[in-house]
Amino acid sequence: MTLSERKKREKEQRKKDIQEAARELLIEKGYENVTMNHIAQKSELARSTLYLYFKNKEEIYLDIALENFQVLNDKFQKCYKKKVSGMEKIRLLTRAYIKFYQEYPSYSLSRFYYEIPFDPDFTCMEDLKKIRLEIFSMVVKSFQEGLEDGSIRPGVDPVKSALILTSSMQNIINLTPAIQMHMQDHGLSHQEVIEYNMDLMMNCLENKTTRN
Repeated sequence: MTLSERKKREKEQRKKDIQEAARELLIEKGYENVTMNHIAQKSELARSTLYLYFKNKEEIYLDIALENFQVLNDKFQKCYKKKVSGMEKIRLLTRAYIKFYQEYPSYSLSRFYYEIPFDPDFTCMEDLKKIRLEIFSMVVKSFQEGLEDGSIRPGVDPVKSALILTSSMQNIINLTPAIQMHMQDHGLSHQEVIEYNMDLMMNCLENKTTRN
């Protein structure tokens, strides 16, 4: 390995170390409570070193969000390409979303990326928008296919349904303190509520007259 190659590898590793430190802090403290000082301490680097890799905290965060959405997009692509009915694709996509949330808890932070003011220097902002459009498009197309093959009940609006389904799943995954309190009072686990929400949504969408 040449010296330049070694330096490049070291630089890439340091960037990953910063991202991982930031990811852990974001999960632990929440986006608003994390500073560049926190990230520098966690990654055991000087704060000035962080600025060699990232413009500010927002750019670090967007980089993490982009990673998350790339993983989710890959999972959705695999589900969407399956030779199944539109309704079954909706089920698969929803299951993939739930599993992704469980495997990548830092995803819950990704919903905040759109609150960061647009800055042309944040090159990953456009990449994030593109991936989110691809993900949403797969959900809409699955609804359209379900209407065409009869697995989804007539009258369902693909775009409106995709919006409601995705927002519903996001809200049930990112519970408010009040909802958590009610769940605790009734002895309900988070997974139970997630599963019930999914079953409720699927029952509302499925065309039961075509089921065998």
